[in-house]
Amino acid sequence: MKKTWTIGLALFWGAFSAAYGAPGEWWEVTSKMEMPGMPFAMPATTTKVCIAKGAVSDPHQSMQDKECKMTDIKTSGNKTSWKMRCVRDGEVMNGTGDITSTADSYDGTMHVSGKSGGKPMNMSTTYRGKRIGPACDSSQPGPEMAAAQKQIAQSCETAGRSSRNLINMADIFLAKDSMCPGKSKAVCDAAHKDAGRDAEVYSALAMREQHLQPGSTSIVKACGLNMAATTQSICKTLNGKNYRTLAPHCPAEAKAHRAAARKKECEGHTAREDLSRCLSGADSKEESGGDEDREKTSGKPSSNNPADTVIDGAKKLKGLLGF
Repeated sequence: MKKTWTIGLALFWGAFSAAYGAPGEWWEVTSKMEMPGMPFAMPATTTKVCIAKGAVSDPHQSMQDKECKMTDIKTSGNKTSWKMRCVRDGEVMNGTGDITSTADSYDGTMHVSGKSGGKPMNMSTTYRGKRIGPACDSSQPGPEMAAAQKQIAQSCETAGRSSRNLINMADIFLAKDSMCPGKSKAVCDAAHKDAGRDAEVYSALAMREQHLQPGSTSIVKACGLNMAATTQSICKTLNGKNYRTLAPHCPAEAKAHRAAARKKECEGHTAREDLSRCLSGADSKEESGGDEDREKTSGKPSSNNPADTVIDGAKKLKGLLGF
C-alpha cells in the first residue's frame, strides 16, 4: 500500500505543494482517476487544500525524493511538463505529467504505469484547481483530509483494544508498509499471551491464518508464534462453554468431550439395550449454539471487523488525493 501511496503523493501533491510549510492560500482541488479494467468509473473528488504560494507554477521543487525523480522538465509560458521514474523494492513506475497555471487556477494531467505490489498498474489522473483564499499555512491539511487523518490515527491506537480485536486488525499493524507503524508489538504480545488460553482469541487467530488473503501478513510468521504448541495448549481448555468455538480446531478433545457428555446423559438408562443405544449417540442431541457460535466456526469474516474503519479512512484519504 505504501508504494502506491508514496507514488500517489508524489504525483498529486508534488504538482502544487512545493515549499511545504511556507505561507500559502486555500485552493479548491478537483481530481479524477481512471484505471483500465476497473469494474466501475471512479468519481471525481473535490477537496480544499492549502497550497504554498508559487508552488502551482513551479511543481518540480517537491517532486524530487529518494524514490521518485523528475526528468526532462520543460516550461513554456505557463505550462510545465515532466517525466518521472519511481523505483522501490525493485519495482519501477514511469510517469509523465503536465500542469498549466494562472494566478487563480490550474489544470493538469498525470499518467503512470509499471508495477505496484507485484501487479501491473496503469493510472491516469486529471486535476484542476481554483484559488479561493484566504492565506493559510501550507502544512495545514484541508478539513476533509484532516478528518480522514484523524480517523486513521484513532484506528491505529492499540491501547484498550482486546486481543481478539488486535488480531482481527493485524493487517494494518503488521504489513511491511503499515499505515500504523510501530504497532506490531501489540499484536504479537496479544497472540503470545492469549491465543493459548482464550478460545475466542485462538479461534480468531486460527481462522485468519487458515483463510489468509493474498497480501496479508501471517501473524504466526511475523510474531514467531509456535502454532502447534498454542493449539495443544488451547485444546486442553475445551469444555461445554467453548465447545462450539474450539471443536473445529481440536477434533480429538471435542470427540472426548462428546463421549463424556453422552455418558453423563445416559446414566439414567438401566436397560442394557437402551444404554447401548444411548451411548452410541442415537438418542443424544448435538450440542447446539446460537448464531454467534455458528459465526465463530463458519470461517467467514465478521461483518464488524474494526480494520474496516482504518481501511475506509485510508480510502477516503486516497480519494481526496485522487489516486
